[in-house]
Amino acid sequence: MDALVMAGGKGTRMGNVEKPIVKLYNKCLIDYVLSSLLKSKVKNIFVAVSPNTPKTKEYIKSTYKDFKNIIAIDTSGNGYINDLNECIGYFSEPFLVVSSDLINLTSKIINSIVDYFYCIKAKNPDVEALAVMIPKEKYPNPSIDFNGLVPVGINVLSPKQGYQKEEIMIIDELIFNINTKDDLKLAEMLLKNKDIKIQ
Repeated sequence: MDALVMAGGKGTRMGNVEKPIVKLYNKCLIDYVLSSLLKSKVKNIFVAVSPNTPKTKEYIKSTYKDFKNIIAIDTSGNGYINDLNECIGYFSEPFLVVSSDLINLTSKIINSIVDYFYCIKAKNPDVEALAVMIPKEKYPNPSIDFNGLVPVGINVLSPKQGYQKEEIMIIDELIFNINTKDDLKLAEMLLKNKDIKIQ
């Protein structure tokens, strides 16, 4: 399975900075995600950048120039869903979609998501997508809550437009998503106290 890292947002809630290259303990947020993807069973890693994230694009091209399986692709930067739809043509099979700010996403979790998707698809070939969630009580101050579940910013999608038959995978581990400066401070504290671990 290939992966798509979404890294073209405006970073509005972060104060209009390029969130993928915001530093946490002297490491860019996107590096945490790419490091785990590289250690996982994912094959190719596409990074969706946009006019909102020109420094991120340059960072990917220079830092990961020796990694032939990391490819920056340009999107218009007109919103997450729009950018995602623009990327679908790069895929011919179901692919993993990951936010660029999931600092404690591990290769073990990535592999378990990929395996889970293929397992349920083998039982029910109609399944086209997978949404990964955690219980609300595991997540400090969630901005979205679906019946007690919080999306973690990881999905598996099929390469087609429109509705997709979706299953939900619930994981019992906090995957920390950084959206605001307060989230960044909280992440620093959680890492310092070893409440979350990074790979």
